Amino acid sequence: MLFQTLLADHLLELKSVSEDHVTLSVKKLYEGEITTFLLYSPAGFVFPEKVKNSDYTFEVDFEGPFFPIVEGVNSFGKRMYRVAPQVLRVPLEKPETRVISDIKNGEVLVYVFIQSPEGVVPVSLNLEGKRFRFFNLEGKWICVFKSFLEDGAHELEITFNGPYGYTFSLKKEIYVIKRVAVPMRGEDGAFDYTVFAEHVVKRGETLWSIANQYGVRVGDIVLINRLEDPDRIVAGQVLKIGRVYFRENPVTIVVNLFSSKLALYYDGVLLKVYPVALGRSDATPPGRYWVLRKEIDPALYWFGEYISPRTPLNGLGTRYLQLSDPTYAIHGTSKPWEIGKRISHGCIRMFNRDVEEIDAFAGVGTEVVVVKEDKEFPERIY
Repeated sequence: MLFQTLLADHLLELKSVSEDHVTLSVKKLYEGEITTFLLYSPAGFVFPEKVKNSDYTFEVDFEGPFFPIVEGVNSFGKRMYRVAPQVLRVPLEKPETRVISDIKNGEVLVYVFIQSPEGVVPVSLNLEGKRFRFFNLEGKWICVFKSFLEDGAHELEITFNGPYGYTFSLKKEIYVIKRVAVPMRGEDGAFDYTVFAEHVVKRGETLWSIANQYGVRVGDIVLINRLEDPDRIVAGQVLKIGRVYFRENPVTIVVNLFSSKLALYYDGVLLKVYPVALGRSDATPPGRYWVLRKEIDPALYWFGEYISPRTPLNGLGTRYLQLSDPTYAIHGTSKPWEIGKRISHGCIRMFNRDVEEIDAFAGVGTEVVVVKEDKEFPERIY
């Protein structure tokens, strides 16, 4: 590579990468002008879509290899064509970031794991004015620090070094309760699923009607088909029909019907207790459930009528966490004076500020255990 660089007339630097575009900067090592810059690949020639000064932007949808062809003419009229590097591979895949916390002897350690494509190395993590380094362990990049974070939302900024002089940063939001940090809106739990049918969407159908037809939950269809917007399905769309089974998740929610309170646990350790409103009599049955899907500013559908989010008639409040039994959910309220009472039809109501915190901390797949016990929540549940 050094030999190629010494002989080169042009040096390439990777400036930016998106899902389908790459920008390369050309540095010419002579007095004169560049006349041609294009990329050759097994799929053919790729011409620049945009040129600004020495930056050339190309539309590409695969990593390569690409063979850069750069030609110019120096001040003596001589053709200049040598380039370094001679072969390019573009890291289109984005690094994956995972954040977990570990509670030991009253201290909380936060681990940030990075899975990055070949040639892309995480250099540093910046958080609240502090900088932390990564180290490599068995092919995985890890950053660990003792948590000093206050409750609420925070932003990680991770700086990467890539090939061909490429440097970039990625940001990731986290949420913190009692120094325990998790990805914002929780990390979706791993799950398995079985598929037993396929359904072609007909005009006028909704996920709710389709789920009822097959005896599954709306969340099953959303997760199996990885639907980004459950409210947008179209006629002719093919949906896999099946059932989801969640694996272990470090976050657990426990609801006590006796005390009308909800407890939030991480890795078995009690973090916080919230007041809730519950169902009249035994409308909220004890048992084990899982958070199947979540909504911000949910609309309410009441006997076919659409009730807009954040309106007095919409009792769902600002967040909605659908449980694995579609009859029940954890949600906010438009009537905060009812919290602490037995007044709902079976759902678990919370102050909007509280359910927003639960939504920020707990992901899809979080286990929800409903009990009826005349005692305080234990400090640990396992």
